[in-house]
Amino acid sequence: MFLLFAKAHVKQFTRKDGTVVHEHDTKVVKKVKWHNSLTGSKQTAEKLAAKPSGKDALHPSWALPPDAVTHPKRDDDGKAVIVKYPSQQTGTDTWKDPHETAMFTPGGHAPASLNGVPLAPWTDHPKTIEGWDHVPGQMHDLEEPEMDLRGKEPAAGVFITEPDGRVWMVKPSNGFAGYSTTFPKGHADDGISLQATAIKEAFEESGLQVEITGLIGDVERGQTVTRYYTAKRVGGSPTDMGWETQAVMLVPPGSVHAAANRAYDRKLATMAGLQPVGDVRESVDDWKKVGKQLGSNPGGFFKDPSGQEWYVKVPRSTAIARNEILAGKLYEAAGVKVPELKEVTVGDRTAIASKIVPGLQKLSDFGSGNATVMDGFAVDAWLANWDVVGLQHDNLLEDENGDAVRVDVGGSLVFRAQGDPKGKHFGDTVGELDSLTSGQNPQAAAVFGGITHKELLNGVKKVASVSTAKIKSLVMDYGPGNPEQKAELARKLIARRADLLKLK
Repeated sequence: MFLLFAKAHVKQFTRKDGTVVHEHDTKVVKKVKWHNSLTGSKQTAEKLAAKPSGKDALHPSWALPPDAVTHPKRDDDGKAVIVKYPSQQTGTDTWKDPHETAMFTPGGHAPASLNGVPLAPWTDHPKTIEGWDHVPGQMHDLEEPEMDLRGKEPAAGVFITEPDGRVWMVKPSNGFAGYSTTFPKGHADDGISLQATAIKEAFEESGLQVEITGLIGDVERGQTVTRYYTAKRVGGSPTDMGWETQAVMLVPPGSVHAAANRAYDRKLATMAGLQPVGDVRESVDDWKKVGKQLGSNPGGFFKDPSGQEWYVKVPRSTAIARNEILAGKLYEAAGVKVPELKEVTVGDRTAIASKIVPGLQKLSDFGSGNATVMDGFAVDAWLANWDVVGLQHDNLLEDENGDAVRVDVGGSLVFRAQGDPKGKHFGDTVGELDSLTSGQNPQAAAVFGGITHKELLNGVKKVASVSTAKIKSLVMDYGPGNPEQKAELARKLIARRADLLKLK
């Protein structure tokens, strides 16, 4: 039950027996029905009698998303757990298809058996530490090296593989500790072995009963050194997962690296013999944040494990992120300086990492006399970079060598700088030759209003240097949308290129 309380002020009064009750505060609760989309049932929650005002209105209980649900399992203190953004169970067609990822939710549905092994709750699991120490499934003849803890705490986990090759992974409730999807693991309890710990954690986090089949090795994490074992499922059910987990996934081996959002887990997958398939996006969840957010998108300055500094921002959608990254790649192909851009993840969201260029400063005298400013203008127009200069003249800067750098290309191609689609305003002809030099865009006009015909043609040569094949390749590799949308974007860029090449 989800317990929430509100203060109620009671004035002094006298009971019938003559006892005086002095003025005091108390707590008042009211019962309301709470729909649990995980189980499809109605559950009772205790809600505040009246919504508070002022500072009290900022209490987290009033910030719950509309789709939040209560987990069927209580936490270790007997309290209800609210899942803010519940996962959605996949269809029955994913259960037995080894090429599909299957998602199971607490109290949801699962097949009666999978790969010849029943799926049913493990009801006679150990209930005490002593019981867990003697839990079946341990591989007592397994030779294990001594753990090098390096001053950290010991932990254990399992890499559970189905006969069809898929791997069991868990989604921690509310993305606990920054994990979107991970492998069952946990701190070693006093009095039980690491193998017993791994089996216990597997059950508590995934609902599965497993048997240890081998040793993978030790992975040093932030607070622990975790010993991982290979394991197979011998019982249990993923729908019986504990409160720490909001979904259990059965993931094809080729998708494990992509599903794991932490570097620790991708390292484990490699140690277990799985190699990344395709372009696996790097996660910044293990990077160190060193500076605050700039602009309207969530983000900040980060250092990766090598010490390289990046600015990371999280746009409203993956399409917006890929649109900006593609623009950066097209600028590079035309020989115009931009920061290195790459697609990364923050939690389970797509983000953009922009490599920090040292020594940047604002243009002197709006860049007049700087050839690298003016010679890139035709490329700005080709890519429809409406925000090339920036509202505060902070998107077009100079580096240590005095070369112009387009540091934020988010206003290019099919989206505006704030993420709204340009629609029909991004067409087959380059109207930006006028809009970026006239008073229609005062920031851009302040820089490019006096551009010479020669400078314009120098930029057109840069556009011409990007071949049709290169445009198609870059759009297909980095662009937003499905294959048909990418093909249309490539066609439009080629048409705009042809429009610029008419200039003489």
